[in-house]
Amino acid sequence: MRADSSPNDPLRSLRLLAWGALLSVALLLGAVAAWRAFMPVDSGLPVLPLGGDFSLGDDRGQTFRLGDQRGQVVLLSFGFTSCPDICPLTLARYRAVLAGLSQDAARLTPVMISVDPARDTPARLHEYVRYFHPRIIGLTGTPAELAVVARRFGAVIRVPAPGEPGQVMHSDYLYLLDTQGRVRRLYDQQAGVDAIVREVRALLREAR
Repeated sequence: MRADSSPNDPLRSLRLLAWGALLSVALLLGAVAAWRAFMPVDSGLPVLPLGGDFSLGDDRGQTFRLGDQRGQVVLLSFGFTSCPDICPLTLARYRAVLAGLSQDAARLTPVMISVDPARDTPARLHEYVRYFHPRIIGLTGTPAELAVVARRFGAVIRVPAPGEPGQVMHSDYLYLLDTQGRVRRLYDQQAGVDAIVREVRALLREAR
């Protein structure tokens, strides 16, 4: 009959050491996986010295506050409903970005700030922006309010007073804001939809 292994059996000790080592490795791998799941993800996009919180009236006659959009990525532009070229192209790009984001579209808030408050009533804004996509929000305010917002975002706008000659004007950049409301990217009219979709998703991953 074979005798039982002694507590001091070298083979038994080696087996225990091996199992201990395997357990330690498994615990370490689990800790690393958990750390990676919750660690911040850097999108690689800089934080630009532009923007800031603001409140304007929306196309439903309610107050829109940028600070209430925390947790959402925001795509913002300046325009007006009578704009003959740039604004329709911009909102068509919004629609394409939302389509490209698929299920992630729910976490993007696309906004157009009208700089033509004399003509762009909430009803007119609502009809205009919803023509392109139901998720697009139209905003506007008094000339003084619009001037403050434009200055914060480095936008150039011209809002003629009633009866004043001249046309409504605005710069045509798109602003990409992260889930904390910080401006992370400016897009000109040459920026492709795929690039915007990719960077929106990068900011969503960063906010995980």
